Amino acid sequence: MTDQIALGSMLTLLSLFFGAVMWFTLNEILERREDWLRRPPRQGKMFLVIGLVVLCTMGMMTVGVWMWAAMFMWLDIFATLEEATYYSLVAYTTLGLGDVVVPFEWRLLGGMTGTNGFLMFGMMTAVLTDSLRHIRRVQHNLPD
Repeated sequence: MTDQIALGSMLTLLSLFFGAVMWFTLNEILERREDWLRRPPRQGKMFLVIGLVVLCTMGMMTVGVWMWAAMFMWLDIFATLEEATYYSLVAYTTLGLGDVVVPFEWRLLGGMTGTNGFLMFGMMTAVLTDSLRHIRRVQHNLPD
């Protein structure tokens, strides 16, 4: 039991760390492009940045799902990579269909996969919100 909690915690922290690095990198890019964001036309640039932010958040999600799938394969929990990836995606998104499940002795990892996804969705929401706030502040010369 404790080894599953430790392993799940390690994967969750690694996933969140990767997400934080992506967020930091995205913030750095936006700050360096403030002059460009201020110049007209602004609308197109806003949509371009929103697209970039969405791609980054999808990347955060994809990396997390693949990390869990790789762990499930390494532990021989699933027979195929497709099955491990499918389960990881379903658990990570907290959808939990139940058509593919982890064996009873590994069920704590299944719950931790969902917890990791839940935390990452919170981080992705924060990234989207923060980025939109930053673009609006820069384009309308609003104070921090």
